[in-house]
Amino acid sequence: MRDSIYIRLGLPLLVVCVVAGAGLAVTWTFTAPKIEAQAREAERTSLAAVRPAAATFEAVTDAGTLAKARAAAGDIGVDGVFRALDAAGQPAGVGVLVASRGYGGPIRMAVGLDRNGKVVGVTIVSMAETPGLGSKVVDDKSFLPRFNGLDSADAAKKVDTITGATKSSRGVRKGVEAALAAYAALGVAGGGSAK
Repeated sequence: MRDSIYIRLGLPLLVVCVVAGAGLAVTWTFTAPKIEAQAREAERTSLAAVRPAAATFEAVTDAGTLAKARAAAGDIGVDGVFRALDAAGQPAGVGVLVASRGYGGPIRMAVGLDRNGKVVGVTIVSMAETPGLGSKVVDDKSFLPRFNGLDSADAAKKVDTITGATKSSRGVRKGVEAALAAYAALGVAGGGSAK
């Protein structure tokens, strides 16, 4: 008799779990491609914002090249390296997608570098920083442009953080340092040798 109570209570719970799991699986199947497309569009928009001279971006897919970039970046994630090409198809620099640690989690950003390895733009792709505090890295319109013109990780280390958003601004700074280190490790002077 005791076993029947467990079956009577457990069976409906099992059915609810199976139906809910199936519903989530079906929902994910339909939404995953749209979510992926939105993520790619956000990356493309961010790359275009940091390297406006580029007509197109060509993803670097060589595993060895990406491994070198990731090794140079250290503990900062390198999500992608893109060759920026002008309207004539000539190298116009590089775009690097990095993910560094902020206060509220990863800060994904795009860093644009010209043919000489100087930062020409930094933009935030996504972040989960505290509104009003960590979000100052975006809200303070003078912060991200501070990195423009820098050509080494050592130079980026000298950029001051924002009061009240120290961890978030330090995360952005470390992301720019990682992008510059990755660029230097790839030896893409002139923007032409990244595979």
